[in-house]
Amino acid sequence: MKKEILGIFAYFLCFSAFGQYTVEGGNGIPLSVVNKNRVEVFLLNELNNSKITFTSDGAATHQWYKYTDNISAALAIASTQTSGNTSYITDLDDACGYFVRTGGLDSYIWVIDYSLYAPRFFDMEINDDYPCEYLQLLTDMEAEPLYYRDVNGNRLYIPRTYHLEYNTLQWDDNLLTFAPLPVSITLNDNAANITIDPAPLCNTTFTLHGDEFATHFGIEQSLISTEYEAVAVEAHAIATEKKEQGISEQTASVSGDKLGGSAPYEITFDAYANEPIAGMYIWKILKINEKDTTDVLRYQGRSISYIFQQSGDYEVQLDVIGAKSVCINTSESFSVSIGISALDLPNVFSPGSSIGVNDQYRVSYKSIVSFKASIYNRWGNLLYHWEDPAQGWDGRVNGRYVPTGVYFIVVDAKGADGKEYKLSKDINVLRTEKK
Repeated sequence: MKKEILGIFAYFLCFSAFGQYTVEGGNGIPLSVVNKNRVEVFLLNELNNSKITFTSDGAATHQWYKYTDNISAALAIASTQTSGNTSYITDLDDACGYFVRTGGLDSYIWVIDYSLYAPRFFDMEINDDYPCEYLQLLTDMEAEPLYYRDVNGNRLYIPRTYHLEYNTLQWDDNLLTFAPLPVSITLNDNAANITIDPAPLCNTTFTLHGDEFATHFGIEQSLISTEYEAVAVEAHAIATEKKEQGISEQTASVSGDKLGGSAPYEITFDAYANEPIAGMYIWKILKINEKDTTDVLRYQGRSISYIFQQSGDYEVQLDVIGAKSVCINTSESFSVSIGISALDLPNVFSPGSSIGVNDQYRVSYKSIVSFKASIYNRWGNLLYHWEDPAQGWDGRVNGRYVPTGVYFIVVDAKGADGKEYKLSKDINVLRTEKK
């Protein structure tokens, strides 16, 4: 069954689109590579037993011609074989055109002995003058160009394609990891000087093979480089903000995302790179001032958690240095903005009256980094004290609600911007007694 399919394929492959010529011979199936403007170009792997057959619509004498440069200077071929309305010629020559004059619009067959032009690979040199960015593969090879002549005698070029394979790594945003990535590149007629951009992120070899015509005839050559030891570094980072009560409210996975809020503000930064090529992670936290920047912290490690205590604008930078100290990646950074402080004390609340509605005394604040608050009765007795601005007083002392009346709060606090707060205020406690 396979032989039958191959035979049918060969028939259609070798039959001219003009419906009059068939091409046979050589080692393997002749390959049609150009078919336009009344010229069809065939490649044959050697010309042994080569043959072109022409079939006309009716019985006629066929005169064959051969040309190499100009159709008007074609030479008649005396030795042809004829049977009815079919004739053929044998012993074809490389880089020659053949045709039969039909008295109408003639069509032409151009023959190339591909075995004379098949590429040969000898060596591959890896030029890594800029290994952090890209590589150049310099291939020592031979490949005579393929040409044919059109009906006007113009010399036209037949391009080839080659294929290059190697391995690298690809970042997966969902899995937060690098995954192996096989790369296959189609090279259009240029295998002698190949640019690999970006440079591979893992050790790999480069395999070059082709061209596509050699693949068709089963005589394809392959060239494998020595193993390339990667040095290029690619880094990614995420930042997770932790606000009051340790609740994670936002994850910034893209460099340049705006982070921040009210101090104290904790952010965890995690770095990822193509290990083991990447060898060292360095985090830098810079405070952006009006005229310059100030180093706040430098830390070596994949992850860092930092609590921003002062208001202002910051930039968090990640440097990843290769294990061989050849390449460094500085592309990841985050902007952080910590707001100025504010503190406000309410003057009334109603504990035990309506659960969940103004039943706790809480201050309103932002960017407060130290805090102390005390509640006194009208005789100056301390009733309650707390040091977390996110907490408050539920209006009870020793488990019992205090009676309705006026109480007194004293607050000593400091903001992330350095502002100090020494506040005191009356508090009205309103309670509706349950009957």
